[in-house]
Amino acid sequence: MKKIMPVLATLALALTACGGPSIDELREQDPQGHTACVHFGGGMVDPEGMGATNMAKAAEHGAKATTGEISAAVATDDAGTPKITDLEAFQEACEAQGFDFE
Repeated sequence: MKKIMPVLATLALALTACGGPSIDELREQDPQGHTACVHFGGGMVDPEGMGATNMAKAAEHGAKATTGEISAAVATDDAGTPKITDLEAFQEACEAQGFDFE
């Protein structure tokens, strides 16, 4: 019985880990704004085309972020669409979280 207990404990921990949120759920419910920063970095690389899409996604995720510096750099326009209003502040907030855009 003593030999099987560590195996059962490991199995229980593994099953508990499987019950957590998926990667997609974490990406969509990202209160710290990491997803916003990832999209922001992609938007900086290519300001047109896909970069514009990335900036729109960065603004969308940034508006939901509980990180004050990120959400403060985003405002909602008249149509209700989030827009990054201060690129420099947004970048600095992301860099404060460990992102490096250079």
